Amino acid sequence: MRRLIKKAVKAAKKSIRSRAARIAGPGEIATYHHRFDQMATRHNDGFRNEPAFATAYARAVQAGGWDYAVPWRVHQHLWCAEQARKVEGDVVELGTARGFFMSAVLAAWPDWSSSGRSIHLFDTFEPAPLGKDGKPTPVAPYYAESFEAVQENFAEWPRVHIHRGDVFETLPTAPIERIAFLHIDLNYHEPEVFGLRLLWERVPRGGVLLLDDYAYRLREPQYEAMNKAAAELGFSILSTPTGQGIAVK
Repeated sequence: MRRLIKKAVKAAKKSIRSRAARIAGPGEIATYHHRFDQMATRHNDGFRNEPAFATAYARAVQAGGWDYAVPWRVHQHLWCAEQARKVEGDVVELGTARGFFMSAVLAAWPDWSSSGRSIHLFDTFEPAPLGKDGKPTPVAPYYAESFEAVQENFAEWPRVHIHRGDVFETLPTAPIERIAFLHIDLNYHEPEVFGLRLLWERVPRGGVLLLDDYAYRLREPQYEAMNKAAAELGFSILSTPTGQGIAVK
């Protein structure tokens, strides 16, 4: 299993480099100082030089076991968490995998231990989750190596509740009353829409929603399904160049 994961990590890194090179021509690409996560920009990315961001990102890499090369995506997670601190409620993530993003969020959260908030993490926590046909999908370097590894990763923070299993079964019975920050990253539209519909009423005014694959290339079903659900629930989603979507209630 470790050999498969190592091979998958190597392939993912190669893919990240090649996709960045295709964003612009060979000469022009050198003028874009920020080239990560299928996007390139000449604009200011000074957040990467901030000590708090560097610490949070390093903790994310520790959780993931390798650098996913997604600084702007982590930046948006930290911004959402900062806004969420202004309202009451817990943090909920649907699709935690190894804990890359929420490790960054908790590392950057001032005085999490005394905040009184809880964080609820939902996933199967399997290295090769089941596909729609019920058969295991190929091992991905982003998915959890094991449930125990995820538990160990989050052990340093109090009030971290890890819900293992199918979200259609685990989410309805989870003891969650108010949600200040909801992050959805389940990679498939049906459980994502299910989670949004079930939890949106628990998000107070000022609470934040972050969708990881909302506008991602080849994820059009998620984009369309989330737009439809959002319209029915009375809000719209901001699309960002990283492929994420953000909404503030």
